[in-house]
Amino acid sequence: MYAGTITQKGQITIPLSLREKFGLKLYGRARFEPGDGYIKIYPQEDILDMAGKLIPKSKKTIAKARGVFEKKYKRF
Repeated sequence: MYAGTITQKGQITIPLSLREKFGLKLYGRARFEPGDGYIKIYPQEDILDMAGKLIPKSKKTIAKARGVFEKKYKRF
């Protein structure tokens, strides 16, 4: 069981062992889910953390995609 103190600003310190165990990073974001008499805290990934995790369906290169884009759209 862990305990913490809530400050005047509504802040609470999550113990280091819990932050490490659940991947809560410094200046990271967390998601809160209220329950009946409790609050669940989840780590929330930043969109930049997802870079490289998504695999495209097609194997188009950036150069090829740019070429297609330039053929379809005019420059101003």
